[in-house]
Amino acid sequence: MQRLFHVKYIQIYNMSSKPIWHHMTAPKVLEQLQSSVDGLEVSQVTTLREKYGLNALPTKKIDPWWMVLVRQFASPLIIVLLVAAGVTIVMNALVDTGVILAAVFINTIIGFFQEYKASRALEQLRSLVQPIALVLRDGQEVEVDATQLVPGDILIIKIGDRISADARLVEVVNLVVNESALTGESLPVTKELNVLPVGTLLAERSNILYAGTTITAGRGLAVVIETGVNSELGKIAELVQNTEETSTPLQVQLKRLARWISVVVCVLVAFVFLLGLLKGFSTFEMFEVSVALAVAAIPEGLVVAVTVILAIGMQRILKRKSLVRRLVAAETLGSVSVICSDKTGTITEGEMRVTDVVSFTESYLVRDLLDGYPDEIKKIIHNIALCNDADLVACEDGMELKGSPTERALMRAVIDLGIDVDELTSRHKRTAEIPFDSSHKFMLTANDWSGGSRLLFKGAPGIILKACDRIRLDGKSIKMTDEQRKKLVAQVDLLTQKGLRIIATAYKQSKTVVTDLSGHELSGYTFSGFIGLRDPLRKEARQQIRAAERAGVKTIIITGDHPQTAKAIGIEAGLSVEADGVVIGSQLDEWSDSELERRVSKIQIYARVEPRHKIRIVKAWQARGEVVAMTGDGVNDAPALKAADIGVALGSGTEVAKQAADVVLLNNDLGTITAAIEEGRIMFDNIRKSTVYLLAGSFSEISLIAGSIALGLPLPITATQILWINLFADSFPGAGLTMEPGEKGVMRRSPRPRKEAVLNSSMIKMILSAALILNIGFFALYFWLLGQGMEVEQMQSIMFAAVSIDSLLFIFSVRKFHSSIFRSNPFSNPYLVVGVGMGFGLMFLALLHPFFQYVFHIMPLSLSHWLLLLIIGMVKLIAIEIAKEVFILRSKH
Repeated sequence: MQRLFHVKYIQIYNMSSKPIWHHMTAPKVLEQLQSSVDGLEVSQVTTLREKYGLNALPTKKIDPWWMVLVRQFASPLIIVLLVAAGVTIVMNALVDTGVILAAVFINTIIGFFQEYKASRALEQLRSLVQPIALVLRDGQEVEVDATQLVPGDILIIKIGDRISADARLVEVVNLVVNESALTGESLPVTKELNVLPVGTLLAERSNILYAGTTITAGRGLAVVIETGVNSELGKIAELVQNTEETSTPLQVQLKRLARWISVVVCVLVAFVFLLGLLKGFSTFEMFEVSVALAVAAIPEGLVVAVTVILAIGMQRILKRKSLVRRLVAAETLGSVSVICSDKTGTITEGEMRVTDVVSFTESYLVRDLLDGYPDEIKKIIHNIALCNDADLVACEDGMELKGSPTERALMRAVIDLGIDVDELTSRHKRTAEIPFDSSHKFMLTANDWSGGSRLLFKGAPGIILKACDRIRLDGKSIKMTDEQRKKLVAQVDLLTQKGLRIIATAYKQSKTVVTDLSGHELSGYTFSGFIGLRDPLRKEARQQIRAAERAGVKTIIITGDHPQTAKAIGIEAGLSVEADGVVIGSQLDEWSDSELERRVSKIQIYARVEPRHKIRIVKAWQARGEVVAMTGDGVNDAPALKAADIGVALGSGTEVAKQAADVVLLNNDLGTITAAIEEGRIMFDNIRKSTVYLLAGSFSEISLIAGSIALGLPLPITATQILWINLFADSFPGAGLTMEPGEKGVMRRSPRPRKEAVLNSSMIKMILSAALILNIGFFALYFWLLGQGMEVEQMQSIMFAAVSIDSLLFIFSVRKFHSSIFRSNPFSNPYLVVGVGMGFGLMFLALLHPFFQYVFHIMPLSLSHWLLLLIIGMVKLIAIEIAKEVFILRSKH
C-alpha cells in the first residue's frame, strides 16, 4: 500500500509524459500548442475546450446538513446513552431520561456545528482563481471568463493581475510575481524568459507563471500551458480533496473506551440480573436494579465532561494566541510528538534584513555597528543608501518604506545605522541611473561628488566582481591581485553557506558629471564590500524549539527555500543537523514510502519541497506511530495541513490554509504551538481524571450491589439512590474537575504514545484499587450495620450517605495523578471546592427534605453516624493515596 501511495502521487506530478515547458524556448512552446503571439483562433478555442474542459478546480459534493446531523449519533458512547435513555423511559424515570438526553443533545449540537463549518478549503481554492482574464484571440485583446481559458491562449499580464492558469512566459518586462500562496515563501520572484534545465524545481521555474499567484510589478505575455486540474493549483486541489481527515488519537481512544464500557456494562448487568433471580429476588426488582446499575455504570457525565474540558481548553489556548477550529483537536495538541514547521514567518521573521557588512579585511554583524563603524564600512553603507530605489513615505502609522523587499531591507539597515538619508541624497544628488533588472542583475547610479560624479554599483557578486579591477584597502583604491580576487570569491561561498543572500558593492570616480549611463562600459570599478541579507531567526525560536525538545517533541523544518539557507537557519535555531539531515524534494521522489519511513527519523530539514512531498513526510511520521503537527501558511500547505493530526495555520497565511487547519496561530510564533501543546496535555490529564473518577465510582457501586446479591443480603442502596448520586450529587464536583489547572512538570513528560488508551494500565489499577478500598469499607460498614439489627431503610440511609461522602472525598485524590494530595494544596482549584460543597448540599437535601426522604425511602442520620462516616471516608482517602503512590507515582521513576 505504501508503494502504491507513492506511485499515485508521483503519477500526478510526473512530467515525463508531457512536454517539459520550462525546458523549451517560447517559440517552441507556441509551436507545440499550435498557437502564436497573436493568440488562438476562435475555432481552435472551441475544439480545445471540448478536449480539456473548463479551467475549473475539482468539486466535491458537500453533505447536506441533515446527513451531518445524523452522523453525530454514530458514536458508540452516544448510542449507549440513547439505549440507557430508552430504558429509563420504560421505567418512567423521566428525570433520569432528561439528564441523559441533555448530555446527548449538548454533544450532538457541538459536533454538528463543528463538522458542518469545517473543511471549506476547496471553496477557498476556487476563490483564488481570477474570474476574468485578458487574452489575445485572433490578434485582438478580449476579456474572457477565466473558466473559458484553454492551453494555447495568450495572457496579457500586468501589475495587480491574479494568474488564472499555468502559463509559459513569451515576453517579459521587469516582471515580479508573488508566489507565496503557492510556495509558502514570502519573497517575490523575478521572472525571465531563459530556458531552464529539465530537473529545475517548481519554486525555481522563473519562466513559468502559476495559477493563483499575483503580479506585483512589470508586465508581459504568456501562453497558457495547463488549466483546471492539470495546473499546479489544480493538483493541490485534488490532493486536498483526496486527503482524508484523520481521526484524532482522542477520538480513536474514546471510541475504544465506549465499546469497552458497553461490553463490560452489558456483561455485569446481565450477571447481576441472573444472580439476583437465582438468589430469590423478584424479576421486577432485579430489572429495576439492573437498569439503575446500567445507568450508573455508563458515565453519562463523561461525554459532557470531555466537551467542557475541550471547550475550556480552547479558551485557554485562545488566550495564548491560538484559535482552535475543531473542538476535539484541542486535546490532540497535547499528544503531538513531531512538529513539521514551515521556516518563513514561523521560525524566521518573514522579512529580509541586512545581517552582515563585509569589507575585504573585516566582517561585521549589523548589530555590532550600531554604536559606530570604520570608514571602510561607511563607504559601503553610503553606497547602498544612494544606489537604492526604496522610498520612505508617510502612512497612518507613521513612516513606511516602499519598494522591493531587498531595497527596503538595505534602506532599513542604513536608517538603523544612523545615516541621515535625506541629507546624504541632497548632498549627492542622482544624475543618472540604470535600474535593477533581473536580466542584468545589478543597479547603477551616478551621483554628484566633489565636482564630478561617483558611479555607485551594486548587484550579484559575479557581475560586480567581473567589473572590478581595483579594491578599496586601508582607505585607498589599489590594483586588485588574482589572490585578492580568489579571496573575495571564497568570501562569497562562505557567506552563502551561512544561508545569506549576497549583494556586492563597488564604485568608480568620474571627474566630469555623468548624466547618461546608456552604453556605459562596466569596467574599472573599485570593489568596496559585500552586504549579507537573510530572513532572520525569530528571537524566541531557539528557546521554543528547546522547550519543545524538553517536552519530548521533535521539530523539523519543511521549506521551499534553498537547502543551504534552510540548514543555516536550522542550526541557528538549535537543531542538531547531521551530515545526511538535509534532504531536497527531488531526493524524496527517488524514495519509496517505506524507504522514507525508514529514513525520516534522521532528517531534520526538508528543502525545495512541493505539496506532495509534505503529505508524504507527514504520513511517514504517522506510520512510525508519531502524532504530527504541521504548520503552514500557503495554498501549497493545505493538503499536508489536512493530512496531519493537527494542522496549524499562521494567522497571516492564506484563507485556504486556515480552512484546512485545525488551529490558527494569531501571532505566527512557534512558541504559541508549544504553549498550545501544554494546554493540550492539561486537557488530556483532566479527561483522564474525569474518566477515572466516574468509572471508579460506578465500579464500586456495581461491586457493592453485586456482592450484596451474591451474599443473599438486602440491597445496601436502592436504584433511585444510585441515580441521585451519579447524575446529581457527583455532577458538580465533576464539573469542578474539568477546571483543574495543569500539574507541575507537565511539559517535562514525554508525549503520550499515539495508541495509548485513555485508561492505561496505571489508570485501571487506580480504578480497581480505589473500588477495592471503597468496597472493603462499604462492606465492613454494612456488616456492622446488619449486626446492629437496624431497619433496612435506616441502613440504606447510612450507606447512601457513605457512598456519597466517599465519592466527594475521592475526587481530591483524583485531581492530582503526578503528586500526592498530602504534598499539594487541596483547595487550589476553587471550582472543585465549590462543586464538592454543592455535592454535599445535594446529599443533605436528599437526607433532610421530607419530599426526597419519601422519594428515596431514607431518613436523617445522627451526629455519631456522620462522624463515623467522615472518619471512614478519610481513612479510605489515605488508603487510596497509598495505592496511588504504588501504582502511579512509583511507576514514573
